[in-house]
Amino acid sequence: MPSARKLARAAEAPVRPAPCESNTVAADPTFRRLLGEAAWQRLNPNVRARFAVKPDVGQVFVFAGAMDVVRRSWFGWLLGQACRLIGSPVAPRQGRGVPTAVHIYRSSRGDGIVWERRYDFPGRAPVVVSSTKRPDPPDGLLECASRGFAMRLRLFERDGAIHFASTGYCLELGRWRLPIPGPLTPGAAHVIHSDEGDGWFRFTMSFRHRWFGETYFQEGLFHQADEVP
Repeated sequence: MPSARKLARAAEAPVRPAPCESNTVAADPTFRRLLGEAAWQRLNPNVRARFAVKPDVGQVFVFAGAMDVVRRSWFGWLLGQACRLIGSPVAPRQGRGVPTAVHIYRSSRGDGIVWERRYDFPGRAPVVVSSTKRPDPPDGLLECASRGFAMRLRLFERDGAIHFASTGYCLELGRWRLPIPGPLTPGAAHVIHSDEGDGWFRFTMSFRHRWFGETYFQEGLFHQADEVP
């Protein structure tokens, strides 16, 4: 069997982002502030470097690789169909060795960073999902889908990796923020970004429902593209 890294290297494909207005990057203190200085300094230096910057206006960070595994449960499939109405932030299909590209860029409102993932499932049309991370003062982070649906996140460090764990879901309606009952969500989310050396990092994402167990799981290896076509 080919290694995960070999699959990721073979999966790389040219991805054309939006035109870039600048070759510089902007400093981003968000994750350092949310983690706290002690936890920030415990991160792997390569992880720190990736989360210390953000794209400048008009700029796109491109990461290439492959998801070793993309799976979802029957309940995850049902949620995926329902979430098509809001622009699902999770791929509704399953597969192994799925070529995947990640684009990171400023949101149109300028108050967050869009994380857009393109999955090229063999023999199927590409699946593109996206969500926007934005600060949630005073000390939180929101992962936002469209139509006001959002997930609250807390950050922590473990073994040099940065972890994102959900603390609840909500619906934003203007100034109002309405909580969404846990049974109507994919469950508790946990995302890990860990460094693998040689410019590669591992992305792991899981959702676990209190009644139905695991609803989604994805894991893969990625690296920042050397050039933006």
